[in-house]
Amino acid sequence: MPEPEVLGQRALNRALLERQMLLHRADTTALAAIGHLAGMQAQAPNAPYVGLWTRLAGFRADQLAALLAERAVVRTHLMRNTIHLVTAHDGVAMRGLMQPFLDRSYARSPFARNLAGVDVPALLGAGRALLLDRPRTRDELGRLLERQWPGRDPASLAQAITHLVPTV
Repeated sequence: MPEPEVLGQRALNRALLERQMLLHRADTTALAAIGHLAGMQAQAPNAPYVGLWTRLAGFRADQLAALLAERAVVRTHLMRNTIHLVTAHDGVAMRGLMQPFLDRSYARSPFARNLAGVDVPALLGAGRALLLDRPRTRDELGRLLERQWPGRDPASLAQAITHLVPTV
């Protein structure tokens, strides 16, 4: 049996760039590309627009805006504890896989330490209710939650929600 080919550093780098659709602009849809990539960094709202523009031939910003409006793709708290853009289908599946990591990450964070003694299920319920009402920034969410938990750090209150409650 012949020895398997061992790829060198350059071949590995080129394979990674090809997998990430960064060697040439692909002729595919934004939805297909987002699914292929299994998540794009979206901490800054404009990052996925730039990321898709660099990868796709003929990409226009309104294509991604339409996918977001239709909720075919979502920005959600996922990998590496940051916000990623994924297909809605992948978002549901990935959140379930990532939740144990997010739980552990939150439990070790200063945000959790700042909320010692807080009834976490009550906090999560209050956060869900506020988000069901309408979309909110973390700052707004923290300020509103502080009304129910006066004297608690608003950022920590909001971080509990984004770590422990699946949101888009």
